[in-house]
Amino acid sequence: MKSGGIVIAVILSAIVAFAVARFTPPVSATHQETAYERVMRTGTIRCGYALWNPSLLKDPNTGKFSGIIYDYVEALGQALNLKIDWTEEVSWGDFPAALDSGRVDAMCAGVWPSSKRSRTIDYVKPIYFVPFMAYARADDTRFDNRLELLNGPDYTLTMTDGETSSIVAYADFPNSKKVELPQLTEVSVNFLNVANNKADAYLNDLISFYEFNDHNPGKLKIIPAARPLRLFGVAIAVPREQEGFRRMLDNATVELLQNGIVEKIVHKYEKHPGSLYLPAKPYEAHEP
Repeated sequence: MKSGGIVIAVILSAIVAFAVARFTPPVSATHQETAYERVMRTGTIRCGYALWNPSLLKDPNTGKFSGIIYDYVEALGQALNLKIDWTEEVSWGDFPAALDSGRVDAMCAGVWPSSKRSRTIDYVKPIYFVPFMAYARADDTRFDNRLELLNGPDYTLTMTDGETSSIVAYADFPNSKKVELPQLTEVSVNFLNVANNKADAYLNDLISFYEFNDHNPGKLKIIPAARPLRLFGVAIAVPREQEGFRRMLDNATVELLQNGIVEKIVHKYEKHPGSLYLPAKPYEAHEP
């Protein structure tokens, strides 16, 4: 090839190389790091949390955490050889946005899975279940075995905005009046609204009722009914479309369920026997 041809070929090659470099985006710009990749790179799961007895408690003097979910998540970290960073307290209404934005990797507070929330978040396998009941004043018999009466404009339900009490109230009793309290309101305020005649009933889990009743005996009662309004699994919430991360936590959770660690943790914090339901075992041991 003549020298002129060589020069032209070199120039053309340079132009092609420049065009490829100019118009082909770098790998980092086309690949968004997944939650699994971020956790494995950092060796840390960043947990959002909300305080709820007995799932997650925080000592106001020492700042030390305890509770079923706390012990369980720490056990997950040990099983996976990952550090758990309790990064941020997040309200029940705001945690899906915290997951979606990547502020936290998981909501480690004991979330009750629901269809509505499943549109924006995903869940790890539940480690225990709690019944969701309706509560009224101790001397109020109007709704005994007739919960459907609450679905009327003459009756008022108290609830916390964005919390499950609100979701169930609007789904099951859309015609009742509503008293909605701000996010992060203490659960006891809703119970007191009923006790103080500011509302006729409150919908929440059995654990929260027993906790209130221990400090306020004789004020409220469980409204008799054929069955609970709901039976909620208690689980960690994770971002949607993060299959690798969720499956890793699922597999570790199954291991902790099968080796008895979860059962020991649940019974450690179960103040009222029978108020928490463990998942049924997927097998029966055979006699030797």
